Amino acid sequence: MNHAAPGPLALIAWAQALDWLLLLAVLPVLLLLFRRMRALFARVAPVGALMTAVGPAPGQRLPARLARAMDGAPLMVGGTRSDGMRSLLLFVSGTCPISRKILPIAQDFTRRESIDLVCLGDDTDAMQHDLIARFALSPGRFVNDPEIGRLLGVDKLPFALLLDPSGLIVAKGLVNTREHLESLVVAGETGHVSVQSYLNARPRAA
Repeated sequence: MNHAAPGPLALIAWAQALDWLLLLAVLPVLLLLFRRMRALFARVAPVGALMTAVGPAPGQRLPARLARAMDGAPLMVGGTRSDGMRSLLLFVSGTCPISRKILPIAQDFTRRESIDLVCLGDDTDAMQHDLIARFALSPGRFVNDPEIGRLLGVDKLPFALLLDPSGLIVAKGLVNTREHLESLVVAGETGHVSVQSYLNARPRAA
């Protein structure tokens, strides 16, 4: 006895039913993947400046140190400022591609936030003058002195310290994005020395 072939409507119905079954089978996998991604994001976000344990810690005052700027004039690094401005000490190098990336970002960021940008490095004067010319930096706000980096425990670049007008270290850390620079300011506003400590205090913040 011959059976009649299923009609087009029956085939469409079977195909739709199969699609729904596949969707229902994939849904738990997607939910599990979403939970794993959320857990991973909670570990690494927000992408704040990574603070190191070497050198003076946030909350300590950076004593005033007289240095020689690249234009030959004396420049006071640290200590109390009479103009009431915050300072961002940014350690960079012309041989570091990330330093070259962060410099224009730092220039725009400090200008918008009314923060005095002071660049520091440990290269030849010729290399630093090339960096100054390339990014239109102020030679009077650039210090080429390896001793300052050693005193502050800077071993990786680019590295930044945010100082308040009294020379107090508000926050510090490795920086390579605008978000990293912003996290230094946010850390001071929240009362936490770093975004990492903020996350540890409030694990659900992410």
